[in-house]
Amino acid sequence: MTSDTQNNRAGDQGLFRAYLREFLRFDPPTIRRAALLNIISAGMEGAGLLMLLPLLTLAGVFDTEDSSFTVAHSLLSSLKLNWDFETALVFFVTLIAVQAWLMLLRDRVCRSLQLRFADHLKQRLYDAVAHSRWSYLTGRHSGEILNVLTSEVQRIGIGTYFLLRLSTLSLLALAYLSVAFRMSPPLALLALGTGLLLWLLLRSTDRASRESGILLGQANRDLLTRTQDFLSALKLIKIHGEEASHICQFNDAVTDVSRRFIDFQKSWTRAQMAYRMGGAVALAILSYSALTLMALTPARLLVMIAIFARMLPHLSEIAGGRQQLLHMLPAFSAWQNLLAACMANRDFPPARDEPAPLQDRIVLGRVAFRHPQSHLALTVEHLAIPAKKTTAIVGVSGAGKTTLLDLLSGLLAPDSGTIWVDGVALAELPGWRKSIAYIPQETLIQDGTLRDNLLWGNAAPTDNEIRCALEQSALFELTEKLTRGLDTPIGERGVKLSGGEKQRLALARALLRKPQLLILDEATSALDGDSHRQVLDTVRGLHGNMTILIVSHRHEELAGLIDGSVQVADGRVEPWRPAPGHR
Repeated sequence: MTSDTQNNRAGDQGLFRAYLREFLRFDPPTIRRAALLNIISAGMEGAGLLMLLPLLTLAGVFDTEDSSFTVAHSLLSSLKLNWDFETALVFFVTLIAVQAWLMLLRDRVCRSLQLRFADHLKQRLYDAVAHSRWSYLTGRHSGEILNVLTSEVQRIGIGTYFLLRLSTLSLLALAYLSVAFRMSPPLALLALGTGLLLWLLLRSTDRASRESGILLGQANRDLLTRTQDFLSALKLIKIHGEEASHICQFNDAVTDVSRRFIDFQKSWTRAQMAYRMGGAVALAILSYSALTLMALTPARLLVMIAIFARMLPHLSEIAGGRQQLLHMLPAFSAWQNLLAACMANRDFPPARDEPAPLQDRIVLGRVAFRHPQSHLALTVEHLAIPAKKTTAIVGVSGAGKTTLLDLLSGLLAPDSGTIWVDGVALAELPGWRKSIAYIPQETLIQDGTLRDNLLWGNAAPTDNEIRCALEQSALFELTEKLTRGLDTPIGERGVKLSGGEKQRLALARALLRKPQLLILDEATSALDGDSHRQVLDTVRGLHGNMTILIVSHRHEELAGLIDGSVQVADGRVEPWRPAPGHR
């Protein structure tokens, strides 16, 4: 055995132990219940096989002096039954009925356990992603995260089904072997040894199963990444007439996923065929040995063949289930690695429901930050932004304006220096983000109604609060014209609204948060003149009620609106300067 093979197997064993620990911690009471049902079901299966002996004896196939019959007869006699062929048949049917009922309960518990465990993995990872630092998330493609949350977790769920199935099949195989040992210990030992030899010979498929799982995970990630990129750029693709090339790329990705899955299926089916053929050869050897070497009676041989014939498919399924688990382990590794990375980059402290007040000013002192995904390095020697004022953030594209806003909002943490809000360090204000309303250039509009989008990210506002926000954002007249009002569907990403209507909807949603700090990051740059003026008029009406930061290239239209400005150039942030006519 090569060192690489040993390392791979050691890695698989460590990964499987980690997976098993995660599973066993999930729901111990239900797992114990499933294990108990498995044990009882296997015991009932063995009891059903043992019942064949007295039945065949009473039918005249075996001698009543046979030791196997004597044991079964003594056991049933202890139940004070009138032991005859009819009683044995009734008892046998009852036993099989109870066994079928237990198997039904077992399968329901195991299937529920599998589905809930997969849901648990999704929920844990979703929570970890949601609480990760923004600086970390910007370095991960959303397609990679989506792939783990969907495809990889689904594969883990399938692997969990095979794990539960393996435990069932293993207990059944033990039940069959116990009956076989009762009838002929030498023959049962020979069968056990033959099965172990066959398993050792076919372990060569382990590497192929593991590598197939890795390649399938990569193919699924590429497919989801391409799909997301395609949907996000669909309008531009259609404008440029590039549909054909993207269809070709998508088809290649789909074909790659199918090829990886088919490769595993080929490996799996070849192993299954080998187990079946090997099992048939082993059964022939056992039958020959039983008749010629062990002088087993034909009747007893017939029962042994029936036992082994029932056991061999289970052994084949055990081998296939083991391959499925090896194929699943790379998916669990992807989930485990992403979860660990998110936990290592966890965003603390979590936001509280109570917003933090802003009454005096925001101060940045000797703040430095280097963005991990770009060459930008932002430095702020001293910046004091007064509260209840409207401030313009000025600078060319790429100067660092958005990074400055991310620092002010607490989305990014400075590498050095401190940010204070009313004299309290921002790191000590877990409710700060609840005090902020942020409107980016690309407005987030969800599929649903106007009301759904207004309520997104907000508590249940009153009708008066909604009406006030609509009036402040110059959106009330639009809702009055619509037949269904706020319950009007606006389509995916708000396709039924104009650019100006989307921005005003985003502004109304922001106002419903009753923010201490309102941030407009190039929120009006894509609007036409009328829509741009309407949004600015709304901002003008909010003047003095809250702290407002505006990033805009149309500086001339901000005249008379702002109280001061902050210049950002090449990552250097200048102090706050009052606007002409302001002190």
